[in-house]
Amino acid sequence: MFEKVNVPILGIVENMSYFTAPDGTRVEIFGHGGGRGEAARKGVTFLGEIPLFTAIREGGDRGVPVVMGEPDSAAARAFMAIAENLQRPLGSHLNI
Repeated sequence: MFEKVNVPILGIVENMSYFTAPDGTRVEIFGHGGGRGEAARKGVTFLGEIPLFTAIREGGDRGVPVVMGEPDSAAARAFMAIAENLQRPLGSHLNI
């Protein structure tokens, strides 16, 4: 769709990539690797994975992004890693 309307694709994020159970087990409810595979097929950057975290939903419901409400959480670190991956290609264009 983005190609048809000439919107540049900065990269791909795999949302709801996995869930970490209370015992620490990583569960890939919806499968895993589709985002990375699609990025490779499209020749764009794979920016990262956003896991299923209750804190993300709760923060969204409260209007407080997880990176602000729980900045040291694994959920916040996932978003920050994606932001850092975006900064690389954008930085050269925006003088960041």
